[in-house]
Amino acid sequence: MAETPTMGQRLADLHRTLTPAEQANLKLILGLSAGQLVPDKDPGSEKGRQAVSEALELLCPYDVVDPRGIQYRGRPAFLTDEVLRSLTDEAVRVGQTAVPFDEHYLGCGGPVADRLAVSDELAELVTSVVPKAEATGIASYLFYRDAGQGIIPHIDTDIFSLNVLMMLEHEIPDGLTQPSALYMHYADGTEQRVQLSPGEVVIFLAGTQAHSRTPIQEGERVSILTFGFMPEGAPLENYRR
Repeated sequence: MAETPTMGQRLADLHRTLTPAEQANLKLILGLSAGQLVPDKDPGSEKGRQAVSEALELLCPYDVVDPRGIQYRGRPAFLTDEVLRSLTDEAVRVGQTAVPFDEHYLGCGGPVADRLAVSDELAELVTSVVPKAEATGIASYLFYRDAGQGIIPHIDTDIFSLNVLMMLEHEIPDGLTQPSALYMHYADGTEQRVQLSPGEVVIFLAGTQAHSRTPIQEGERVSILTFGFMPEGAPLENYRR
């Protein structure tokens, strides 16, 4: 007798039968659900949390051993002190006109970030970790300046289904023992704290992995640069702004 499909499998099967617009709506619902259920440690949320997490993992468009968590963490060779300084300087300029967006400030990539977004060096790093991923060409600066700013658990849009996140600056006031950090949230209710240093890069499948940033405190400031990647051969209209 065939095994009864789990709720996560049924959601993934449903996704495959839908039109692209319907798939986008289902993905949005799953993403919103992940933001509420995945970090919730209430035993009453367990079934929903597992179903949403399993469905998102099954819908992961990348061929990796495990779509959960961090796929890469480190400082790549191309990110020299000179390159990092040029990005940090550009972030200061972009930050002057960054606009409020979902509890942080958002600025589009400048010339330096935009060149890096489509560079061979970045592409080689990404494909060495996640095969058959290609750049969307989208680079965004994110700024956390005001006490309380952060991002609740969520999954990213298709533009950042694979997210390359680079820490540029993190000002931590004296005496702050638990500064703001990136968190990965898992189906079993556990979470992973990822405290990044300036120049450090992480790659993760942000379109299916629930993640968040804890709120900054008074006097704390964070500047981040992110690059979006998409599956090789994906419809470009789904992965462009």
